[in-house]
Amino acid sequence: MKRQKFFFLFSLSFLMSCSRTNRLSIDDYKWMPYTGKETLVFKSNTEVEDTIFLLKKDTLLGYADPLSINGLEYEVLSIFVKYTDPFSADIKKPYNENRFFEINKGKDNKAELNIIFFSAHSTFYRLSNIKLDSLDKVKPSVLQTKSAQYNDVYVINGEDYMGNYTERSNFITKLYWSKSNGLIRYDKKDAVYWELAKKW
Repeated sequence: MKRQKFFFLFSLSFLMSCSRTNRLSIDDYKWMPYTGKETLVFKSNTEVEDTIFLLKKDTLLGYADPLSINGLEYEVLSIFVKYTDPFSADIKKPYNENRFFEINKGKDNKAELNIIFFSAHSTFYRLSNIKLDSLDKVKPSVLQTKSAQYNDVYVINGEDYMGNYTERSNFITKLYWSKSNGLIRYDKKDAVYWELAKKW
């Protein structure tokens, strides 16, 4: 009986030691432009305003395979927001809450960006995360908006491999992402674009 107990504890200890956690590096954290308390006001070229409220920034651990005892854990840094929900039937609660932006360390121990963007008028459809090592190979652009000039901008395209979303009126074709300021502009297929007008 003692022998079986020892073998069980040894096996459990071995399995637990096999698990590992992919942690974000200092350089990975530099891609997080928000504290989690900002208010973002966007204004369209048709003179319409829309406000997004950042609620919090949180660090969590995800599991590549939740069913595995010795599964890989990976660190996820997330921003949560409140935004105008165009489908809300409750006039007293016109807002919805969701994740907005994440940095995580994937299975291959490489950092990825994930942008989950919704607004009253637009949705960013993207099926794949954005690899940081791919962005590091791209020279950032300069973008002048009505409010400011940004020198560290990356253009990220919307995705629709199956053709299910591009015909929707809320489809975002491009996001303009500043490494130091976050989302600063997004374009829709109807020639309407939205720029960051205020941030506090």
